[in-house]
Amino acid sequence: MNVEDRGISSVFLELAAAEELAVNLTNGGWAVEREAQIDDNRVDLVARRGDEAIFYEFKVAGAAPPAGWADHLIAQQQLARRHNAAFRLVMVRPPRQMELEIEGVERMLFEWLVQHPPMEVEDIAGHTLIDDVDSVDLTSVRISGTIAEVSGEAIIGVTLQTGGGEEIGSESFPFTFSATLDLATRSAEDVDVHEVDTTSWYGTDDQDFDLDGPPDPK
Repeated sequence: MNVEDRGISSVFLELAAAEELAVNLTNGGWAVEREAQIDDNRVDLVARRGDEAIFYEFKVAGAAPPAGWADHLIAQQQLARRHNAAFRLVMVRPPRQMELEIEGVERMLFEWLVQHPPMEVEDIAGHTLIDDVDSVDLTSVRISGTIAEVSGEAIIGVTLQTGGGEEIGSESFPFTFSATLDLATRSAEDVDVHEVDTTSWYGTDDQDFDLDGPPDPK
C-alpha cells in the first residue's frame, strides 16, 4: 500500500526504527525495554547495560510535530537526567516512496479465520477446512500504539468436504476484509470479512448444489 498520510507513515516508521535499534542494542549486550513507563512518563525505548542507561525518543524527520512536542522533549530530557541516564533523540528519515507491509499479517488472518470461517465458504459444503491465507494487499492502515486497524484484499484457500467427510475439492477465493491487529502479540483481535468471491466454484449460472452427501432415501 502506498502510504500518503504522513501521520500513519510517521507512526509506522518510528515503530520500525525503534524495533531495529532494539535488536541492535540487544545484540550489543544491552537490556532493552520498549514503551517504558518511568515516573508516569512513557519513554519510547530504554536501554541499560551495567551502570549505563539511555532514554531514546523517536521522531520522523520533516514530519509536523504534534502539539506540545517541544515541552514533551524538554520533559524527556529532564526525566533522563533525574535517572542518571543519557538522552538520545533519534531522527528517522523516511524513503521518498514506501510500500507499507505488516509482517505476519497472513498468519494473523489465517489463525482468526480458522476459528471463524466466513459464512460464504462454510455454506458451500458440509465441511470447509481453511488451508491458508495469502496474497494480502492492504489498502488502508491506521496505527495507534501497537494496534493496527487495516483493510484490504486477500485470497483464502479451502478444502471442501461432504457432510460425511469425503473430500470434494480445493479452491481459492478472493475476499475483502477489515481487521484489528495487535502488533505486540502478532495476533488478530477481530476480522470482518466483507465479501468472498465464490464464482470460481459456482460459475456464472445459477445452480443448485447439494454437497452434504447423498439425498435421504424416500
